[in-house]
Amino acid sequence: MKEDTKETAESGTLTSMGFGALAGMEKIIEKTENSVSMEFSIPATSPYFDGHFPGFLICPAVAQTELVIRFAAQHFGTTVSPPEIKRVKFTNFIRPDAPLLLKLKKNENAVSFSLSSTENGKVYSLGTIIMV
Repeated sequence: MKEDTKETAESGTLTSMGFGALAGMEKIIEKTENSVSMEFSIPATSPYFDGHFPGFLICPAVAQTELVIRFAAQHFGTTVSPPEIKRVKFTNFIRPDAPLLLKLKKNENAVSFSLSSTENGKVYSLGTIIMV
């Protein structure tokens, strides 16, 4: 993933170029005050795939984690700099353009997530991130 970032004038928060390419691409399936489910895909042209790996592109764990953090910040107003990441498992490769279902649930100071396939339910990653 490229390290290119920019500061947004409105919020003063940093937005990565990889995530920025996905902005507005998600389809909200269900949303409550403390949960959101959305569908999206990551195009092969996304910076998330840079260097991972030529000839067999996969979305790295750090990019999956960033997606969770950024979407949580967008939908719950949480920080983009979580103090702790715990109980996170990366169980399968995410390939370009794979149809994804991200489920986020906010509990007090934590966000639990599951990232899976919309086609066959295959789980790509899941866990809990402590947010402020």
